[in-house]
Amino acid sequence: MSEQQEVMRIATEFCRKQSGGNEEKAQEMLQGLAALVQNEGVRLVHLDNTLFLVMVKGKGLVEIHTMAVDEKSSTLAKAFVKLAAYLKGIGVKVAYTYSDDPRYAVVAKRTRLPFKQKKVEAEDGKTYTAFYLEL
Repeated sequence: MSEQQEVMRIATEFCRKQSGGNEEKAQEMLQGLAALVQNEGVRLVHLDNTLFLVMVKGKGLVEIHTMAVDEKSSTLAKAFVKLAAYLKGIGVKVAYTYSDDPRYAVVAKRTRLPFKQKKVEAEDGKTYTAFYLEL
């Protein structure tokens, strides 16, 4: 399978899962993702069985969104270690993500990466845990 096919497979599986199996909604999500990666300062990084949407928010600052089809926190932890090395290599100083997924707390412990956590209120009015990684 080519790199592009593998990226599409992971993105498609992730969107189907997030949409609860609603194929129409999954296709809308895929179209939204495709539109996002056309923007300057937005990259889709493929590491193992995980895609990271990396969005530049300022000099040395990125926001990360994770698309993983493997539910194991150990797999996600390995991908995060590789992502940290990649981000550091391109000059990123701080990366952050928002999540209520308990796997992120496990990933933060397993990787021994210097994650910091704090509760933040997002634009949708919900409170999330923000995970900050200083590289």
